[in-house]
Amino acid sequence: MSEALRTDLVAWDLAFHDALLQAEEHKRRIQENPTHYFDEAEDKETKEAYYQTLSFEQDGHELYQALHELVKGTHFHQIPYHESTSKHLYPWVDLQENGMLKSIYAGKEQDPEEAIKHDYQVALEKRKMAETYSFNELPPHTITEMEQKLKYNCEHVVPQSWFRKQEPMKGDLHHLFTCEPRCNSMRSNHPYHDFAEYTPERSVAGIRDACGKQEGNFFEPEYGKGIVARATLYFLIRYPEEIQNEFYHQIDRTLLIRWHNEFPVSRYEKHRNQAIYVIQGNRNPFIDFPELTDKIEW
Repeated sequence: MSEALRTDLVAWDLAFHDALLQAEEHKRRIQENPTHYFDEAEDKETKEAYYQTLSFEQDGHELYQALHELVKGTHFHQIPYHESTSKHLYPWVDLQENGMLKSIYAGKEQDPEEAIKHDYQVALEKRKMAETYSFNELPPHTITEMEQKLKYNCEHVVPQSWFRKQEPMKGDLHHLFTCEPRCNSMRSNHPYHDFAEYTPERSVAGIRDACGKQEGNFFEPEYGKGIVARATLYFLIRYPEEIQNEFYHQIDRTLLIRWHNEFPVSRYEKHRNQAIYVIQGNRNPFIDFPELTDKIEW
């Protein structure tokens, strides 16, 4: 084992145990006091202060630009991806009201400790692979197979390949969600789509822990449509020039707005928004003011 790997392992062990302690502490505090999860009065006060300099009476284009400048200018703490998940996402940001995590596409519950442990093992295996193999010497299909086998529990609703895996987009918590590796792989980097014959939310059986439907180069999630729509709309406001053109033109904004309207903002999203505000400094305007989709011009 190299000295570099040994140093990484020590740092990862510390971060791993800290994340487990955080998750346990937050679950305990939620059970003792529901307002620890989300405090409506605090959120209202924070929201008023955050948007106090913004005029919602501007025309659509000016409002779009003002929102962009606000969410960009208040993104004070740009967290790298390796910290976003284990330190913030699983132990606190992505928790449901019962202290559990829920897969963004399948709706399947997961204990935060399981997600933290899984991602720790994946990071460990990837680090060991990097020591063992020279990726420049491996054929592309072999690298792809390795990456598919070692998937994290985290989904970027705007796929990393769309913005070349660059920070701060990669670690921006507003578009990171817990996701089972199988669903992560199924979605791949396909744009969201609405298949006419696929309506799981209207099924008598309801959500069945499936990931969704993937056909051709499109993907429709079984669960979380309104959530991913609002997260994507945030990304488009925050990073209007970071998505490569070939992917940007595949985004069905009309569909995202329809999902946004059909599946209203939940208490879970309000919790996330407030938690991320404390960590990063910025907010998702479409969670705070759902009616904005009718006012802005893209």
